Amino acid sequence: MIELVLVRHGNTFAPGDRIVWVGSGQDLPLVESGRAQAQAFARTLKAAGWQATAAISGGLKRQTEHLQIATDNTPPLETHAALNEVDYGSWGGRTTDEIVAEHGDAAVRAWNERSQWPQDAGWPESLQEVRGRVDRFAAEVAAGAHGGRVLVCSSNGLLRWFLGLVPGALEEALENASFKVKTGHVGRMVWEASAGWRVASWNQPPTAPLS
Repeated sequence: MIELVLVRHGNTFAPGDRIVWVGSGQDLPLVESGRAQAQAFARTLKAAGWQATAAISGGLKRQTEHLQIATDNTPPLETHAALNEVDYGSWGGRTTDEIVAEHGDAAVRAWNERSQWPQDAGWPESLQEVRGRVDRFAAEVAAGAHGGRVLVCSSNGLLRWFLGLVPGALEEALENASFKVKTGHVGRMVWEASAGWRVASWNQPPTAPLS
């Protein structure tokens, strides 16, 4: 059995900040509350006695910082391009109101509510390319390339596609609008050679026991 624990990085906006869409083109650090979320997760890992065999993030500041705090850099942090956030193209760095004014409310709602890839938004990757990144990384994990307990930090636009590793899980999550991972929140997936991937938990707060 291989455990894959997936955490979304913590908050990147403080109260009063201008809230914009943050994709791979926006390399923001964590703010104080985001660092507190990472520290809370570190306490959860310690309480569970859960020691990662590999700690892997995308290359963005908010991802690497969250994982370094959560693990105290043990094991040493690795970065993997497959775990970078989706690039939101012309939507990145802009507020929702600004995006709606140019692209319409329907396109924004389709992404937010159903994960439907927008047309004419200038997103550099296709959905198939993003899902391919997830599939290839998950295949590495399942093959044992990173050991038996793999801790990953990525972002909401990417993490939802890990549900697609389990037949029916993504479709159910899209139907129930339960695919998103809140900042600092955690999911856990398990690989067994005889059964493939399954979702053990999803979108749990950083203080929730690992189960």
